[in-house]
Formats: sequence, structure tokens, C-alpha cells
Amino acid sequence: MKPFNAARQQRGVVLAVSLILLLLLTILAITASTSSSLQERMASNAQESNVAFQASESALTNLTSQVRGGGVPPADSVLALDYPTRTVRARMQSTSRFADGSSLDVEEGSGTPQIILYDFTSSATLDPSATTAGQINDNNTHARHLQGYRDRIIQ
Repeated sequence: MKPFNAARQQRGVVLAVSLILLLLLTILAITASTSSSLQERMASNAQESNVAFQASESALTNLTSQVRGGGVPPADSVLALDYPTRTVRARMQSTSRFADGSSLDVEEGSGTPQIILYDFTSSATLDPSATTAGQINDNNTHARHLQGYRDRIIQ
């Protein structure tokens, strides 16, 4: 009779151990799911940040190419960049000032060199409702870059 009683006493232990293991596996699955969701949001934020960075850099390149082409960049304008899923806008701002240049590389009698110093600011936003330069401000800017550019002219 003793072996029969020992078997009856262990029936509840198997149930308790299996319920504890099931609880541990459930907690592990929930933790993995939460971690995966968090990592997905972090990757999405990193991608959004990269898109804003690239838009801001494109605006600076646009301003620089305008000056290299002999033009004068506008003081405040918007550059719209089309991506497959949306349009990103970058506000381009430029200021300029004259400075005295060096005559080291100037041929004799060719004039006085002057330097135009440009300060470029580019602010990119991912906000689809910001369509004009005035609507892109500190509240919705996702990337901002500054760049200086020097252009020498001879007068």
C-alpha cells in the first residue's frame, strides 16, 4: 500500500511545477514582445532622424551650389524633397557680409579682392503641415545645420 500512497501524494506536485513553468514562459514571451516593440520604435526614430539630417544637408548643398553658380541665394526659402512615402521640407536661410580680401593671388592691376562670407542655416522638418518657410520653426524642426561659405570676388 505504501507505493500506492506515494504515487497519490505526487500528483499535485506535477501540476504545480507545470503551472510555474507555464507562468515563467509567459513572462519570458511578454518581455521579448515588449523588447521587440521598443527596438522597432527606436529603429523608426533613428530612420526619421536620418531622413531629417539628409534633408538638412541637401538644403545646405543647394545653397552652396547657388553661390558657386554665381547666383545669390535667397534669404529665406523652402526646399521640398520627395521621398517614396512623403515629402520632407527644409528651410534654407542665408546671410552674407563683405570682408577685405588678400591680394596674394591677384594679378597686378586686376582690382581689389573682396570676400563675401555667407552663413547658411538649414532646418528640416518631418511635419507634413509645414509647407512654408515661416511654418518651419523651433517647435517642429527635426534637424538643424549651419555652414559657412567664403566666396572671393575681385573688384
